[in-house]
Amino acid sequence: MHTVSKSRTILADDKMGLITEASDAGLRPGEWPDWISVLDENREGFLYGFPFVLPDGGREYSTKDGKFYLKVFND
Repeated sequence: MHTVSKSRTILADDKMGLITEASDAGLRPGEWPDWISVLDENREGFLYGFPFVLPDGGREYSTKDGKFYLKVFND
């Protein structure tokens, strides 16, 4: 599992997801973990998994219930 600070993400326009670039998330080239946790300054947040490939080669992760997502663009 990989952990990302919420401050390294932006809120999506639909307010149902977070967006970041792989380098901002601290991922190495070609590194796509199965699970990513996004935590705020209080160490609270969400766990995202179930990635699928985006057209740019990045990944979109979702929460277990599928209500929220995390898009990680390949930069």
